[in-house]
Amino acid sequence: MGPRNILAVAVLVVGTATVFAQSSPSFELNLDTNSAYDAMSVAQGDFNGDGKPDIVVGGGATSTTITLRLGNGDGTFQAPMTVGQADSSQVLNVVAADVNGDGKLDVVALCIGGTFDVFYGNSDGTFEAPVAIATAGSPRTMAVGSFYDDGLLDVAVGDSNGNIEIYKNVGGKAFALTNTIAVEANKAVLKDRMGDIDGDGQIDLGVLTPDGAYVLWGDGQGGFTQVLLKSYPYAAPADLTVGDLNQDGRADVIASYNCSANVQTSFTPACAGLDVFYGQASKKTLYRHAVTQAGLPAVLQSLAVDVNGDGIADLVAEPTAGSVTGVAVWLGHPDGTFDQTAQQFVAASGGAGGLVAGDWNRDGMMDFAETLPGQAETEILINGGIRAPCATSTISGTVTVCQPVDGAYLPSPVTVQANAYDTTTVTALQEYVDNNLVTSQNVKSFDLSLTEAPGPHWLVTKAWDASGLSFRTNRKITVYSGTPGPTCPAAQATANICLPATTSGSSPVRILANGATANVPTAAQLYVDGTLVINKTNCDSHGSCPGGTTYIDTTQTLAAGTHSLEFKLWDAQGNVYTAQKSITIQ
Repeated sequence: MGPRNILAVAVLVVGTATVFAQSSPSFELNLDTNSAYDAMSVAQGDFNGDGKPDIVVGGGATSTTITLRLGNGDGTFQAPMTVGQADSSQVLNVVAADVNGDGKLDVVALCIGGTFDVFYGNSDGTFEAPVAIATAGSPRTMAVGSFYDDGLLDVAVGDSNGNIEIYKNVGGKAFALTNTIAVEANKAVLKDRMGDIDGDGQIDLGVLTPDGAYVLWGDGQGGFTQVLLKSYPYAAPADLTVGDLNQDGRADVIASYNCSANVQTSFTPACAGLDVFYGQASKKTLYRHAVTQAGLPAVLQSLAVDVNGDGIADLVAEPTAGSVTGVAVWLGHPDGTFDQTAQQFVAASGGAGGLVAGDWNRDGMMDFAETLPGQAETEILINGGIRAPCATSTISGTVTVCQPVDGAYLPSPVTVQANAYDTTTVTALQEYVDNNLVTSQNVKSFDLSLTEAPGPHWLVTKAWDASGLSFRTNRKITVYSGTPGPTCPAAQATANICLPATTSGSSPVRILANGATANVPTAAQLYVDGTLVINKTNCDSHGSCPGGTTYIDTTQTLAAGTHSLEFKLWDAQGNVYTAQKSITIQ
């Protein structure tokens, strides 16, 4: 770890932002047409150690191909590279993790044919031949975490018979089935996800079956105690994930479902719901219903992500609206509630696949990548929203970190902007970097500037109150050398030209424009002096328009004089949204 300089002030500095940024996230959509055949799962990480986030996809030339897309650090990705072939039929899950503890990121792939395969990484974008481990039952889902207190990552496979199979990591290169937990007899485990739900340092599991959501409390020795969180009165659970939704440092369980599945009428609209089981101390959870939204179908791949950078986690999900894909965002509020109507960003008509969050353009705001198995393509969603003002959670015993966002890529120095809330007086706020205490202050908020060496870092912001209670929030970030590029926000049903930022300048001219529509976007066009110069159409020769792109980023050589710029975004309903700007070239 490199040298560190700390500038700390006792008063939290809150920047200004527009009302648009607070209430309306914005994305630049880009349909990546490189093939990812039958891809139902995607994961992210820096697989070649260049300080740029990459994605790995379960799918490529075939449904058993594991495909790597190295990131360029600007929101785009290099051509597909084959990691290898999975041992059996279709890949169900892919997970990026350092399985053998050598500091190099590996890939674990679960296959419906009855194996999980480990591709050990070489930290240069290449991988060793896979090691295949046969599962006891027919697998459906997989979680990777340390279920034994030995520092190695183990694998929990949910099977079609209602069991969780625990495979212990033996020396980093082999796995042994050491425990089988019968969750629900003859009911397939739909999803299992891991996290420290009660904050005791042991990894637990959240589990979804057709009939209910469960938590399996881990003991650190491969053993689990099963607790039913909720028995569902409806017939269509959709997804389960684990993440910290309330800034208290404990993982929470988020379950989504179709809440109108048992209504016996075809005239009843689709209805999506999300339940949250907040992790509590002493192996307890607190249930809260988060969202019910009529007209929105069940959601898959739900995530807990701070989309607008206000320090409060938001709910992000992938609606299963027939063949239409995209993301839905329910912004979180400081009191723990959420918007009840999602802000939807419709991307394409390629069918729902996998969804993963990552800072693809390294600007400190979280973006998304979504696989489109129906089109064998990938949708890249770059977060173009302006950072919202820093919020303060009003949930007792929480730490709100507005900057950095968890998972962000940032240049040094790194801003740490945080505040704590508790019904008992907060007496101290501390910051740890890579397990080293760098500051401790008798305040409830601070704004730090940390000079950190390039590479990954683990940040912990910890608060204490007058009763001696402590609570914390964790952040994993990556520091890189460089400057993030600009993005272009656009409110719904509008278009915007963000660059050039001035009305005069020199040639060549960088032009950055973006638009937003509630329908599938089919073409993004740029006209200069009335002439079409860029036409990013998403239609083929047969008239099919799967959509997927909303922005243009180009450099144009213009002659001296005044020029008119016009950006147009078209959608599948025939709507067109236009922005205009003039620039004088000196």
